[in-house]
Parts: sequence; structure tokens; C-alpha cells
Amino acid sequence: MRRFFVLTSSLVLASVSFGCSASKEDDGFTLEDGGTDGGFSLDGGEDGNFDISADGPVGPCEGLRCQVKACGGGADTTVSGTVYAPNGTLPLYNVIVYVPNLTPLPLTKGVTCDKCGALASGDPITTALTDSKGNFTLKGVPVGANIPLVIQLGKWRRQVKINVNECVDNKITDKNLTRLPKNQKEGDMPKIAVTVGGCDRLSCMLPKVGIDASEFGADGSAAAVHFYNPSGGVFGGGGPAGMKDARVLWDNPAKLKEYDIAVFSCECFENSPGSKDAKSFAAVDQYLKAGGRIFTTDFQYLWYKSSPDPAMKAVMPIPGGAPTGTNPVTLDTSFTKGKALADWLAYVDKTTTYGKVSCDYVFNNFSPADKTKSQVWASSLGVDGGAGTGNNPRFVTINTPVGKPVEEQCGKAVHLDAHINSSDTIDASFPAGCKSAIKQGEEAFAFFFFDLASCIQKDGEPPKPPPVK
Repeated sequence: MRRFFVLTSSLVLASVSFGCSASKEDDGFTLEDGGTDGGFSLDGGEDGNFDISADGPVGPCEGLRCQVKACGGGADTTVSGTVYAPNGTLPLYNVIVYVPNLTPLPLTKGVTCDKCGALASGDPITTALTDSKGNFTLKGVPVGANIPLVIQLGKWRRQVKINVNECVDNKITDKNLTRLPKNQKEGDMPKIAVTVGGCDRLSCMLPKVGIDASEFGADGSAAAVHFYNPSGGVFGGGGPAGMKDARVLWDNPAKLKEYDIAVFSCECFENSPGSKDAKSFAAVDQYLKAGGRIFTTDFQYLWYKSSPDPAMKAVMPIPGGAPTGTNPVTLDTSFTKGKALADWLAYVDKTTTYGKVSCDYVFNNFSPADKTKSQVWASSLGVDGGAGTGNNPRFVTINTPVGKPVEEQCGKAVHLDAHINSSDTIDASFPAGCKSAIKQGEEAFAFFFFDLASCIQKDGEPPKPPPVK
């Protein structure tokens, strides 16, 4: 429905002809044709504001919608700014920004099947998505003090209030207003499980993107991020005190489903049976199909190679064994999100060559993938190993259930066939040992880590902001 807001002193409406194309003045109010969508505006003084729809009756506007002002001369009341990761420095792509008319609903805890267009609760008045530089512009914003603004990416959600001036662009320059929450006191955060690994320090990425140390803990704590240690630390790594064995997580579908996102760090070899086996593979398969999101590197390809789901196994041959791949990898910019990743990397790191990403190590575990079941974001030539010397996948995402139409998919797996951090120290003092500056491979991790939280969509098509009534 198209909304119009007017002020009336006395309004008597005997009849309205919806075929009218001219303006008519009569007894203090004006009736105008609102355009091809059948909207009309009534001007009648100062008694109230009204909505008119081509398929509905006149009715009073509600809440903040009454504070949307009509601007002359092509002007508009807008709000613009940049959304950042919790650290306030990394801009984020494809984040929902909106003004709600009602209080947004509480977010559901644990795994859910998030559908694009349904995440923004609270009857949005105006919505927008951030671009590859993290920038957004909201149009038709209500005017006044303490206007609510919601910034949301999956189950990351920040709610702030801003003052909005009429018929100008209200640019937000304070990064603390437009970054995602660092902790649960600032807003909503997804619940994240991390299995630590001896060969890739993925755990260090979490403080680097700005998550507070207060949010790092073990299973059973109130922290947003829980750490688990595979095989009692033999092939795992350090982390917060009290970590449970990863099999507590990997063997239990119900436990996995407590988490929105799970990050599985490389354990230096396949380690199965040992830290994982058929029971673990079945549980993770159930988690993915229910809407779970997993992030893996190098030897954690085993979750796909040993999946009990034939469709997952058929995505691509995985000879494995961590043979060497060519570094850097080349991004595929032929699809919408692939180009967004390349544009984003070029924006956040001026030292990069456009479309190229260098990692600490690049492997050659995967043979070419079935592109109807996966999205290959980056490739490079193999140097040795069973995958051959061809151009093989390095960054891959797989939506689940595998091979279903996107409308029926809920979960996602992201695999980087690489190591991105071999230099930091993860021990009982975590995160004190996470000292190195963010490198290119870690920047790619950051992009995928936040994208992993978003709703499932066709990566080849431009994302669309949530609809407005």
C-alpha cells in the first residue's frame, strides 16, 4: 500500500472517483491523482493524517508513519551511513538497515530456517542494504527525535536511536552507532561454537573482528562464543579454560542446534576416527539441513567427503591429503556476490591486487565442483596431489539441503581450502596472543564469516532489501 500523510481541520468525504486525473479544490481540501499505483492524498487542515490505497478505505496513519514528511522540489528525508563489524573498522556488505514502526520481535535462539524478506520484524517503514563499501541510504525516514534504527545481519542486531531532520540527508558519522554489537549488552549476537585446531588459528579472528573477550567461554557459560577442543588437545589448540571435547558438540545434533554458526579449525590431519567418526558426520549433516552454518578450512573438508548425504558427497571429488595449491587464489567476479567480495577486499585493503587473495598456505584438496550444487568463489592451479594440476576450487560455499531450490534451503557450509593464520598464539591467555594484523586470508574469512549469518539467497543475483508494507 502506498502511504500519504496529510493534515486536516475538518474532513467530509462524500465520494471519491478513483478514475480522476485532475486536481480539484473544494471546501478546504485537495484531491489529487497519486499516480499509477492508485494512491491519493487529501489535504484538509490540521485534524489528522490519512492513508489511502487503491484497494482499501481511508484510515489514520499509525505510529512513526505519521512523521514521514512530504518534501518539495525532489528532496527527501534520508539517513545514510556505513555499517561496520563490531571492531568499527571493517565495513560490512549486505546488512539490513531499517526504521521499524513497532518494537522488533525477540530473535529465536538456536538454529532457524531464516528466509530473506522475513528477518526484519517490527513493521519496517523504510529499508536498505549495505553495498560492498558498507554504505547505505534510507529514504522516506520519519522526522523527529529518537527515531529507532535497526542494523541487522542474520542474528546480529543492533538497535539505536537517532535524531532526524526534515527533507535533508542525515548522515551518521559516529561508527559506534552503526557497528554490530561487541557484546550482548549492546545488542543481539548469534550463538557461535568454535572447535580449536593446531594448524589454523581461526579463533583469533573473533577478537580481531571486534567481539569482546567477555563473550568467549565454554559450553554452559552465558558467553556468545563457546570453544571446544578436539581429542583433548592432541590435535586441537589452546583457548578459554573449561573447554569440553569437540565430540560433545560434533556427536550431538541437539547440542549443535543450540548454535547459529559453527567454526571448525584445521586439526593438522583428518583425525578420523579419533576426533570425529560416522556419528559425528551424521549429526553435522542434520545440523546443516536444519539451517546450521559451518565454516571450515583445510582438513575439515572431511565433513563433506564423509557426509552420509549422497548429494553432499556428489558436490565435488575430494582426494584430500593437503597437497599444495597455487597462491594467491583468483576470485570469480562473474556473479554478484563474487564481485562484491572482490570490490570489498579492494576497498578494505589497498595493498591487494584486485581479484587476488594470498593466504598463509593454499591447498589442493578439491577437484572441480558441480556448480549446480555449490558456488565456487575462488580457484587456483594445483601443484601436486590427487586433485591434479588443473584450476581447482579454493573458496566454496554449499547451501543445504544440497541441490534443492534456494527457497527450500536453510543451511550453508563455507570452506576455505587454505590456512589463514599460522602466526598467532592461542593458549590459556586467549585472546591475548592474537596480536598480528589482519592479513588477506583473514579478510576473506571476515567477509564469509558475516555473510554466513545472512539469509540463504541466490549468490548470482543482487540481494534485495526486506519489503515495506
